[in-house]
Amino acid sequence: MEKNNTGKYFKYAIGEIILVVIGILIALSINNWNKERLKNIQIKTNLTSLLSAIEQDYDLLKQIEEINDFRTNSILQILKWTEAPIGELDTIPVKLNSTLLWEKAVPETFNPDFFYKAFLYINRPRKMIVQYYAIEELKNLGLYSNLKNQHLKNLLNEYYTDLNWFFSGNSTTIKDLKNYVRDNYNLRLSDISLMDEPLTLIKNDLGFILRLREIHYSATWRLRSAKISKIRAGVLLNEIRSEINKR
Repeated sequence: MEKNNTGKYFKYAIGEIILVVIGILIALSINNWNKERLKNIQIKTNLTSLLSAIEQDYDLLKQIEEINDFRTNSILQILKWTEAPIGELDTIPVKLNSTLLWEKAVPETFNPDFFYKAFLYINRPRKMIVQYYAIEELKNLGLYSNLKNQHLKNLLNEYYTDLNWFFSGNSTTIKDLKNYVRDNYNLRLSDISLMDEPLTLIKNDLGFILRLREIHYSATWRLRSAKISKIRAGVLLNEIRSEINKR
C-alpha cells in the first residue's frame, strides 16, 4: 500500500509540475503577445507622425516646384526679350505649368508687371525645410529596425537621401547677382525693374546676362529636384498608409 501511495504522490507531483510549467509558458506567451501589441501600437503612432511630416514636405515641395516654375520661365523670357545671344536656352520654349504667381499667358513682348514680378522672385527660390523629426524619432526609439517592410525602408532611404542631395547646398548665384548690381550700378536688385529701359541695360551688360543664366540654371535644378522629390513623397505616403492599415 505504501508503494501504491508513493506512486500516486509521485504522479500527482509530476502533474502539478506540468501544470506549473504550462502556466508559466502561457504567462510568458501572453506577456510576449502584449509586448508585441504595445510595440505595434507605438510603431503605428510613429508611422502616423511620419505620414504627417512627409505630407508637410509634400506641400512645401509643391510650393517650391510652382515658384521655380515661374522663376525658370520668367528669367528665360527676360533673356529672350533682350535678344542677347543665349545659346541653347534660345531653343527652350517658355511655358508656365503653374498659375500660382502668374495667371495669364507669358507676355511675348516686354510687360512691366511680369518683369517686376520676375525680379521680385529671383530673390525668392523658397527654402526647403525637411521635416526630419518623425524619422529621427522612429530611429531613436529603436522602432525603425522593427519594421519588417523592407520596401518601405528602401523608399524612406531613397527619399531622405535625395532631399539631402537636392537641397543641402546653398546657391551663391543670387548673392552674386545682387552684389554685381550693387557694385556696378549702385542699385538694389529690385530697383532694376523701376528703371526706364531695364532691358537695354541687361542687353548691353554681358556680366548681367551671365549671372541671369546662372540663376536660370539654379532655378531649373530646384524645379526638377522638387518634382522628383514630390513624386517620391507621393509613393512613400501611399506605402506608409498601407503599412499603418496592416497594424
